[in-house]
Amino acid sequence: MSGLGPFREGLVLRDLVPRLPVFPDPATWSVRMRRASLELPPADANLARAELEPLLRPYNGSAGAYRWETASA
Repeated sequence: MSGLGPFREGLVLRDLVPRLPVFPDPATWSVRMRRASLELPPADANLARAELEPLLRPYNGSAGAYRWETASA
C-alpha cells in the first residue's frame, strides 16, 4: 500500500474507535493516543489499511497539494 490521500481529507480515526480492539474503552480512546507509541494488533492494522486504501492516490498526482508556498517578504 502506498500513495497519498487528498490533502486535508481522509480517514477519521475517531469514527473507527468502536471497531478497534486496541481501544477497549471508546470513551477514553484519546488518552491512549497520547502515549509515545501505540502498537496496533494485526486485526486493527488490517482494518485501518482496508479503510485507507480506497482513499490513496498516486504520489506524483497528489504531492503538490501538500506543498506550502513560501511567503514573500
